[in-house]
Amino acid sequence: MVERVAPNALRPSRTPINALGAARSTHRANPAGFTLVEVLVSTSLAAMVLAAVLSSFVFLGRNLARLANYHTLETKGREALAYLQRDLAIAETVKSGTTPTASSVTLVLPAGEVTYTYDGTAGSLRRQAAAGANPDFQLLKNDRCTCTTFAFDYQTVTGGAPTSQLDASSNVPYGIKQIRVRFVLATPGTEADATRTTYSAVSARFLLRNTQLAAGS
Repeated sequence: MVERVAPNALRPSRTPINALGAARSTHRANPAGFTLVEVLVSTSLAAMVLAAVLSSFVFLGRNLARLANYHTLETKGREALAYLQRDLAIAETVKSGTTPTASSVTLVLPAGEVTYTYDGTAGSLRRQAAAGANPDFQLLKNDRCTCTTFAFDYQTVTGGAPTSQLDASSNVPYGIKQIRVRFVLATPGTEADATRTTYSAVSARFLLRNTQLAAGS
């Protein structure tokens, strides 16, 4: 009995062989990792993203520090204006026998005298009172605030500067009816430059309500 064989069974095997005669697999191996170029590109992109994020955090931190410093300056400015407004509201007059200047003035209050003196070297405004629980202290000054510019402005009721009343020979500054304050606060130089800021203020004209009008004022 003759057994039939399929035609394909008689064909020789076509297994690929390499140059050395060894059989070569027909399956391609998948790459197991990234190429060097891919690694370099990925690392560069990651470094750029990290640098951008770090710069954003530094910028945000400086802005927050500057904002905190500005808030400190504003708080100290408002504190000084509150003391000045309270004293000027009840002041009877500028003290007779004194010569008010842009940096100093002595007021006569019902409870006694109060003197304000600006010290440009210390960068502060000193308040000295004849009475009170805390008669002598500094304004516009702390470790995060210094006063770089300060001035008292004096006016009569018509708005003119009472030059004659400020003359040392007369020593009778009764013509002063209004006092205005202007100052500039700054973050001290001990703070980082990027976090430093300034605060400027010009008060309204404080009227000496209890003073008597002098003739010709």
